[in-house]
Amino acid sequence: MEDTQSVLQEYGLTAQFIEPVSPLVWKVYTDYGIFALKKLKEGRGKHFTDHMVAIEEKGFRSFVPVYRTNSGEFFSAGIQYGDTYYLMPWLQFDQEEERDQKHAYLFRETARLHERTAQELKVRRDEIERYYGQTKKKWEQDKIFYEQFVDRAEKEWYLSPFELQAITYFSETISAVNFALERLEDWYESAKEKDVSRVVMNHGSLSIHHFHDAGTGYFTNFERASVGPPQNDLLGFYTKMFRGFPKACPECVEWFYGYTKSFPLREAEVSLFLSYMAYPAAMYKVLNGYQTGKRQNEKEECTQLLKAYWQMKNIEPFVMKIHQIEQEKKFQAENESTS
Repeated sequence: MEDTQSVLQEYGLTAQFIEPVSPLVWKVYTDYGIFALKKLKEGRGKHFTDHMVAIEEKGFRSFVPVYRTNSGEFFSAGIQYGDTYYLMPWLQFDQEEERDQKHAYLFRETARLHERTAQELKVRRDEIERYYGQTKKKWEQDKIFYEQFVDRAEKEWYLSPFELQAITYFSETISAVNFALERLEDWYESAKEKDVSRVVMNHGSLSIHHFHDAGTGYFTNFERASVGPPQNDLLGFYTKMFRGFPKACPECVEWFYGYTKSFPLREAEVSLFLSYMAYPAAMYKVLNGYQTGKRQNEKEECTQLLKAYWQMKNIEPFVMKIHQIEQEKKFQAENESTS
């Protein structure tokens, strides 16, 4: 509490009441209103405020600003060594929206952020070929790794619960990798003929928890913001979205196409998005941990593998539906061009 008070003094504020919201966030009541004071997570860089300034210069202002201290700095150092804080207005929206509506607003504003910050970068064909070759080799090696894991397990006279579970999921996991490799091939065929690639300012932690909406949306928490391909934000969002128990999310496809309606993705971008979405990275992370000796108790390892499997199966109908729609659009465009 003493550290928080000292930080507020750098903004010319005196707290009347401080309400802890989380280990990193405090709701601060002052004579000048209510503010959110946030401690920068250890390991996070301070460059995200530069990104906020950059997107504001591009005309995008749908984000919650970070206040400057009396000395003109974006950050304040607390009494405790190494702690860094920043101050924002506290936003409280009482309006309740259905989940689908909130996400529709989120994807609309994400598309607007990407549209305002999009730029073309020159890319050499040898760079595309190198990236394609390295990724393809890695994923094919992963297939061999899983096959070898299953072969060894099946030679044992007794299978552990984890091994039995891994064998059960083998066929579906390999199918997911094959689909990812096919979409990677699609990306390569489309990208190798181009000499430019598109990058945007990605929020980096896209979530309705970092988006406040009351008719007009405002992004918060740009701590992970970075410049990169536009599909990066979508990958991060959907990867987190599909974690957890088995779930059906037909509206997830609608959100995706709500985004592309405002900011159309190119053929190569869609292919690479589907490729990385389909690749069962979580499955291989758990399998590698088991194989390399970074062991936990058997029950926890089985739980992690089951969760990774659920995520893969949650993703499957999503990527298959988008792939189907894109194929139909491509077929229709080809027919129209020949007629």
